[in-house]
Amino acid sequence: MSITVQKTIPAARMRQFNQMVERWLQEGPIKLATNATITAMDNAEIPKDEQAAIIEDRDIIMKHNMRLGLISEVFAAAIEKAVKTSRSGTEAQDEIARLIVTAVGIRQDDDSEVVTFTFTTQSEADVFEAAA
Repeated sequence: MSITVQKTIPAARMRQFNQMVERWLQEGPIKLATNATITAMDNAEIPKDEQAAIIEDRDIIMKHNMRLGLISEVFAAAIEKAVKTSRSGTEAQDEIARLIVTAVGIRQDDDSEVVTFTFTTQSEADVFEAAA
């Protein structure tokens, strides 16, 4: 049995997050790492179109991981509260991680994001819904 609960990350927070991600990917250590990676790929004679695909894939993965961090930042306290009502120790930690990693976010026209969490028990879903 699975119970879904939808929560919204407000548009202002999503815009702030997206600006931070873009800035992070274009500046500082990531820019230096990108330049070093491109130089290494040039030295390995990897074709430019393959290089572009590699960098694009890397950016997608980094954005996804940063998005998981945002979901954790916004919802972790409520998820922990919900899960710890019926689980403890490693089981609770695993369930908290599963809920964060499997959350499905859909960007809305106003830049907000509706995030769907899938709980395995109604009681955890109810606690989360009340806490978030």
